[in-house]
Amino acid sequence: MKSIVPKNTRYIPLTQQKRCCVPTCIQMIMLRHKIPLVPAEVIADNLGLIVPPEDIQYFMKPRTGKRPKAGWGTQIEKKEFDCNRALKKLKIPLRMSFVSVNEFKNPSELYKYLLKAQKSDKDILFCFDWGTLHGKGITGGHDCVFDVLERGKKVRIIDPEYLAKKWQVVSIQRLFRAMKLHCGGKEGGLLIFEVLKR
Repeated sequence: MKSIVPKNTRYIPLTQQKRCCVPTCIQMIMLRHKIPLVPAEVIADNLGLIVPPEDIQYFMKPRTGKRPKAGWGTQIEKKEFDCNRALKKLKIPLRMSFVSVNEFKNPSELYKYLLKAQKSDKDILFCFDWGTLHGKGITGGHDCVFDVLERGKKVRIIDPEYLAKKWQVVSIQRLFRAMKLHCGGKEGGLLIFEVLKR
């Protein structure tokens, strides 16, 4: 019987509520490690979620206002919405560290880093410009889960976007470029999660 999902995938994909890619990716990590799930909207609120006025109907008590430089969604780059503070407050036993794409000289260096991370079975999110990855021009930030590396210096990601294919294979060059173009590389990079002792 033909498998309809990759046999070596590390995650069960979840589909995001609008503007909630980061919390939904965190939920995929939680699910993998059998950490009781917290609603994505609750995680998002603690990560500073801000939505455009036309999207407020989809949330219980959303923030809205001017479009942030990085785009609509969570604002984890701001001190008051620090990811680790939110995880601690919500009693989610994860700790996050950020590695900027600017730490890597080129796509090959990033690939070598991911090879080591894969061998260590690390949980990583990629933070990048969505439009750049998909050839639509610069559009704003998006996060996906790192699943596995594939032949030909390709990366399989899991995309929480509700209108996207769940498992996608992209070249390391395209992913590197998309991270570099997210807010001029300031916010593009890797969100690395560690499971804390429970």
